[in-house]
Amino acid sequence: MRFLAWREVRHAPVRFALIAGLVALTAFLVFVLTGLTVGLGAADVSGLQRLSADGIVYAKGSAGDLSRSSLPAGDAALIAKVDGVKDVRPIGFTLASLTSGQHSVPAALLASDDAGSGVVLDNQARDKGLNPGDTVRVQPGNVPLTITGFTDLGSVQHSAVASIPLADWQRLRNANGVTAFAVSTTDDAVLDAIAKALPDTEPLTKAAAIDAVPGYQAETGTIGLIRTFLYAGAALLIGVVFWILTLQKEGPLAVLRATGASRRLLIGAHATQVLATALTGVLVGAAAGVAMGAVMPPNVFVLPPGDAATAGALLLVVALAGAAASIRRLFTVDPLLSLGRTA
Repeated sequence: MRFLAWREVRHAPVRFALIAGLVALTAFLVFVLTGLTVGLGAADVSGLQRLSADGIVYAKGSAGDLSRSSLPAGDAALIAKVDGVKDVRPIGFTLASLTSGQHSVPAALLASDDAGSGVVLDNQARDKGLNPGDTVRVQPGNVPLTITGFTDLGSVQHSAVASIPLADWQRLRNANGVTAFAVSTTDDAVLDAIAKALPDTEPLTKAAAIDAVPGYQAETGTIGLIRTFLYAGAALLIGVVFWILTLQKEGPLAVLRATGASRRLLIGAHATQVLATALTGVLVGAAAGVAMGAVMPPNVFVLPPGDAATAGALLLVVALAGAAASIRRLFTVDPLLSLGRTA
């Protein structure tokens, strides 16, 4: 089986190299889009993903948008009284700009009571000309704050998270309230109890809060749709190519059938060729995709091994599914064609 498949590849290397090249091009696009989906998604919501909470309590009508939410700080005591609430932490959120001399960095200010003094920035802001000890002015508001360090805080709405004390955030906003409350609960049903106890609030699970971030669903959904079309295109492309190849070699296949080759042998050789060609194309496309990602900004392209493996496996599956259409010809090859007869 493998011998028959490999012998044909050796006698037509250019043909199979071109097929592998087509698969590699499709795989390259799939891996690049996968990296962009993960990277852009992380740049939009990774700051919330790192938030230690089971749910977030927003103001009613804010639709899960932190920028539109505002609640009285006193609601924390009322939320804490709801059965099943283990912890309540007020948070403040503002999209702002941190300026120091000629340097300016867009930031998502995420304030809390347990934040240390000054500003702690996400690591991606390290190469923006800011250093620990620098005094930055938060705009709008023109409030001076000192950078105390950098750590892995993530991003929100494509802006690096900047952790600041809640008191500084309130001074910046000239307000006594908070944006929302991060809550830890025994189960998700507690969030419904919070909504009943405080009708002016809109509690969401952490997953729902992430999905509600403005632009997140549209951004990742659009790229995901393009990836789906690429998978479908890969199946159609590989199916058509191997269908044509099977039609072109009906004569040699008839000779093999006439000399005693079983349908199982022919189908096995065919599947081996498809798998080997598709695997070669996927590996080449993956290497090219990783190389492309290396020259992109790190907060734009992220390709975790698990996502890469899943994308590669899906490509192999659609390749085999697309080529399965040509297997029918292997069942219907007439051995008498080897004698010059037509079916």
